[in-house]
Amino acid sequence: MNESLKELAVRYFEGPIAPEEECELFGFLAASPENAALMREWEREWKQRHVPSADVLRSLARLNGKIERRENRIRARRRWLRFSAAAAVLILISAFTTRHLIHTEDPVQMFSVQAPQGTNSRISLPDGSQVWLNAGSTLNYRSDFNRSSRDIGLSGEAYFEVARNTDLPFRVQARGCTFTVLGTRFNISAYDEDPDVLAALMEGSLQFESSRSTETMVPGDLITYDCRTMEASRRQVDTDQFRSWIDGIIRYDAISLPALLRRLAREYDVKIELCTDAFDDKTFRISITEAQDIESIMGGLCDILPISVRRDTCGYRVDSRPRKTEP
Repeated sequence: MNESLKELAVRYFEGPIAPEEECELFGFLAASPENAALMREWEREWKQRHVPSADVLRSLARLNGKIERRENRIRARRRWLRFSAAAAVLILISAFTTRHLIHTEDPVQMFSVQAPQGTNSRISLPDGSQVWLNAGSTLNYRSDFNRSSRDIGLSGEAYFEVARNTDLPFRVQARGCTFTVLGTRFNISAYDEDPDVLAALMEGSLQFESSRSTETMVPGDLITYDCRTMEASRRQVDTDQFRSWIDGIIRYDAISLPALLRRLAREYDVKIELCTDAFDDKTFRISITEAQDIESIMGGLCDILPISVRRDTCGYRVDSRPRKTEP
């Protein structure tokens, strides 16, 4: 296997390679310090035999800064089904610098995986755990993940299927909360713009910790942590609705209009401005599938709620619909 990867690395040094090949190569680099050492050796061997061209120098310089994913703007009606290794494997921000790869003795680096607005990503972590990242989300972890710890930082929303390891608990930190698990399936939503952190447990057990409380969750539990008051509440719900987004569906038994519009803005990568607070405390049931575009969804909301929607060059403006006066 190393021979084929060495051949791939040599082709990368010599010029551009396909995006999926870059993903494979950078994933190999991220897996262990030993792999990074191999890359150092392959680069040294190649430089001894070649004088790099300007194009090749530019290619190598990518290891001296960010490694960024190509823009992958997915049409809204199909965006949720684009989970693939190529789309998900690693935007490694500041992960592979020449200094880190070649000169530093400290193997610990920080990796950051992102799902931009309007896209989703699926990631396989080094311990075998699977993570689905929702739109506008970021996952951070160290290069020694699964050796000394299994700690994750989350901004946004992710669904986790965690590989069991009783010796190394899996921890997710999000907006002042810590979730600890040995092996389980759960969803966490912790967007900075949302007032609450939501954690739904589908299988196994999950420990929630904040500065004020600790809760041990059981399947079917939903934890709601209010980031303003720092208070947490727990109740039993149909938790499958909180993972439906990985199947291309937005489904909620009870969601407020502000929360729904924030989600739609992220999922469809569109600006939506809510110009009224009349719906802050009202919830409704809704199910939206991948086949529906944002225009039809906004029109449908006008049919079921007393709202008006106006589209302009910036996006959508949503307001209360004026009441009809009696003749």
